[in-house]
Amino acid sequence: MYFTHSALASRMIHLMVCAFGMVFSFMFGLVFSFNPWVSAASVGFIGFLAHLVTSYFKVPPPGNFFFVMLAAVAGSVPFDVELLPSRVGLVGMGAMLSVLLAFFYSVFIAKKVVPLPVRPSFRPKAYTKIVESIIIGAAMALSLAVGYVFKLHTPYWIAVSALAVLQGRDLIHTRQRNFHRIFGTFIGIGLTWIIFGLGIHGLALVVVITLLQFVIELLIVRNYGLAAIFISPLTILLAETAGGLDFDINTMMEARLADTIIGSLIGLVAGWLLHHRDIIARLERRIRSTGIFLRRWS
Repeated sequence: MYFTHSALASRMIHLMVCAFGMVFSFMFGLVFSFNPWVSAASVGFIGFLAHLVTSYFKVPPPGNFFFVMLAAVAGSVPFDVELLPSRVGLVGMGAMLSVLLAFFYSVFIAKKVVPLPVRPSFRPKAYTKIVESIIIGAAMALSLAVGYVFKLHTPYWIAVSALAVLQGRDLIHTRQRNFHRIFGTFIGIGLTWIIFGLGIHGLALVVVITLLQFVIELLIVRNYGLAAIFISPLTILLAETAGGLDFDINTMMEARLADTIIGSLIGLVAGWLLHHRDIIARLERRIRSTGIFLRRWS
């Protein structure tokens, strides 16, 4: 997902840093999962930090998404000190394997890829990045807190849905993603029902997951609404079948739909704040004046 068309050395450094960031985000979420409110605050901090760093270094899409998603998922995992090393180790091995596969792909298949020219782009002010990061971090913390208050089965999915909506490049795009996220999830739940109704398991389940991932990669750059239809069954299959197929499908899919709607609405409100220039400007002035005041008294 973070593969770039830069030179080989720059590409591998970029991928290794992203892999380290993912492992760190997952570890951070696990360490602070002992308390729901502390967990929500920690995911909010990762949301703040991930957006601040990815926006500063102009990391292309998906940008901050998977860093925050891993922290949110880890924060929803039952806390167990003894399992911390093994859980972090598994994520670390997966990240290293991905970097290794990307290296072989770069050397043997994409070796003739010409680096894309660097295009001039608008570089927001430092305070703008800080304000945007604060809004995103607050939205992530609020999403998990809502899930914990109402004791939802998968509170992390609220944060993931909110963050997916926040990937919109402007307010109109954010509204479109909000509609696509809810509509796509609604249709995707019907597709999930069909897949579970077929009684697929074992190797056939692996084939279905692979096909879903292929379709998502094919559609995500063309139409997010269509891709969201297949994202829902894929995430449900990956998350819910990890511990076996012994769960109530109806309850699980109702919870997933409710989480998506709540998260999408939170993302829509946060997106409105992100793209409201007057609010951003006022918050920038507040932060700038606070920084000047602290420097005078330091």
